[in-house]
Amino acid sequence: MKLAPIVLFTYNRPWHTQQTIEALQKNELAKESELFIFSDGGKDEASWKKVNEVREYLKTINSFKKVILTFQDKNIGLADSIISGVTKIVNQYGKIIVLEDDHVTNKFFLKFMNDALDFYENEERIWQISGYMFPIEKESLPDIIFHQVMNCWGWGTWKNKWKYFEKDTQKLIDTYTKEDIKKFNLNNTNDIWIQVLLNYRKIFNTWAVFWHEVIFRNNGLYVNPKSSLINNIGMDSSGVHHGSTNHYYNDIHTLEYNIKFEKNIKENIIATDRIKLFYISINNKNMVFSKNINRLFEFLKNLNSRDENYILYGAGTGMDLVSDKLNKSKILFTIDKDENKHNIIKNDIKIVSISNFTKYDDNKTKIIITVFGREEEISNLLLNSYNVEKDRLILLDLTL
Repeated sequence: MKLAPIVLFTYNRPWHTQQTIEALQKNELAKESELFIFSDGGKDEASWKKVNEVREYLKTINSFKKVILTFQDKNIGLADSIISGVTKIVNQYGKIIVLEDDHVTNKFFLKFMNDALDFYENEERIWQISGYMFPIEKESLPDIIFHQVMNCWGWGTWKNKWKYFEKDTQKLIDTYTKEDIKKFNLNNTNDIWIQVLLNYRKIFNTWAVFWHEVIFRNNGLYVNPKSSLINNIGMDSSGVHHGSTNHYYNDIHTLEYNIKFEKNIKENIIATDRIKLFYISINNKNMVFSKNINRLFEFLKNLNSRDENYILYGAGTGMDLVSDKLNKSKILFTIDKDENKHNIIKNDIKIVSISNFTKYDDNKTKIIITVFGREEEISNLLLNSYNVEKDRLILLDLTL
């Protein structure tokens, strides 16, 4: 069996990258595998500092058959990096294994991926192999799960499937019916269609939802192991698109490899229903702003009509969303906990580190918390550590 090349995408997280590489080095097929690493460039001085730190580490990597490094001289973004990198390597090798810089693997991950890519290569309905599995009840489930749920952590595919990838938001918006969207959203248990809309509005720039759409449109199936061989350690708010959560965590370190591959290919309804319950559970606990995006935009429109200015808290995706709809002349500055972002300009708005916040604060301007799902935590920080009056805080938890 010819092993699939491994492709790893990195940005500006040295610790996460090192954890990912060290786990991958422990895989029993690592020394026989070629590793291609695509390192994206920085957006500003602070991110370039971290990018260069990552790159110095990448130059020291061994324990693989071959390591090929590609360093971007500018920031092209994760989506474009993955689309171009995957296309290049899968076209060259015919198959591929894809990781990001926060995917920690079990030592049997590469064996599973290569075995599955080989076993299902000629199966028309199988479009993707993934080493991750949702933390659902495993009783009565077989070793291999066939399903139609979007999954992009530690995945692989073939050239003859990836060639159909396309990212055309206008086409999807024009052709998808309300019933199509309901099915796409796993019978409305997990709203991923919002990612299409946010890409269309240029608030997000992502790739995975469009790969999933191609699979969905072709009635394709994902192949996953019953027990996850991947953990995403980037759900700590350090990433580009993720907040902080541990809902997706699995214990991957005690697993042994004893997987029986199944030729009888059909969707596992029991597993799919359990994944739906998983999403219902976490969406009931957390702020799912995507479900209420139009209400959010209406709320921000209302703020535009008020004769007052605002301070934002959080310089991530939430800031992008809010500053896109709120008149920028009304935004005095943005607070962020990352000291490296102090005095940086983003979206034409100055970022002030939390330690310097009081130097700029007038003790009266309202503060909009843009970090979705962490409103209570950040409110308590501002109230208790910086003596901000409660009536100054504006929370965007629109599910209430």
